[in-house]
Amino acid sequence: MKTKLFTILALVMFFGVCAVQADTVWTSGHHEIFDDDVYGEIWMYNDCTLDIFGGDIGRLAAYDTTFTNWYDGQMYTLWARDNSIINIYGGTLGDLWAAEESYVYLYAYDVKLDDTEYILTGRYYSNDNFFSIDVHNQDIYSHIVVIPEPATVLLLGLGTLLSRKRK
Repeated sequence: MKTKLFTILALVMFFGVCAVQADTVWTSGHHEIFDDDVYGEIWMYNDCTLDIFGGDIGRLAAYDTTFTNWYDGQMYTLWARDNSIINIYGGTLGDLWAAEESYVYLYAYDVKLDDTEYILTGRYYSNDNFFSIDVHNQDIYSHIVVIPEPATVLLLGLGTLLSRKRK
């Protein structure tokens, strides 16, 4: 709840300070969002790609075969639909919705889901920041893939290799 309130307050503050680009539609190409950028809504379609390095976004809706890398910034709502892929390395997110064949790859650790309120919590690898995301139901959680820490993957691979040599 605090995350939602903080995100709403931040967006309201920046609406008065920065030029807000509302209802932006991208259907192709590569796009980037930086710290001072403020968007009300972004709708992505077709083969569009997006890198988010900061800024404030009210809602990002990713459809079709879009691809997003999110490193930092604030977003109130993220929709992943169709075959879209979202990589989350950092940032503050209020609500996450995912459906169809979309996947949200979360680069984090200590990830836990509260089964009663459907709140996803954990810490990002990139900056060790805590996050809390409202995922609304179990079906949305099934679209989230938590990517393990690189050292863990290396140790698992090394263990598998050594166990095969013993046989």
